[in-house]
Amino acid sequence: MNRLRGSALALAHLPSGYLAYAALVTQPQGAWDESTLTGIETACALLVVFSTVTFLLALPPVRRRTLSRWWPAPALVFLLVGVARWTYILQTYPQGPGG
Repeated sequence: MNRLRGSALALAHLPSGYLAYAALVTQPQGAWDESTLTGIETACALLVVFSTVTFLLALPPVRRRTLSRWWPAPALVFLLVGVARWTYILQTYPQGPGG
């Protein structure tokens, strides 16, 4: 049963990993590249949502001690990556006039 829970959590981390990769690797060509900036922000927002859900899914088995305490760690790392990248994009490419 523990392997099943661990496998399900590992599979739940896959979308977060993909979104983190997309958010970090995608680079806008400039402040005018609004479509790429919107895509990065969307990936970051989805990353925050998915990692929060995965973290909340990992908590009950960890509290019952059926899974070890490190299982929520990837979700927290993905959450940190999503928030950090989103903050970086908002600070580096502020919305200009008319945008």
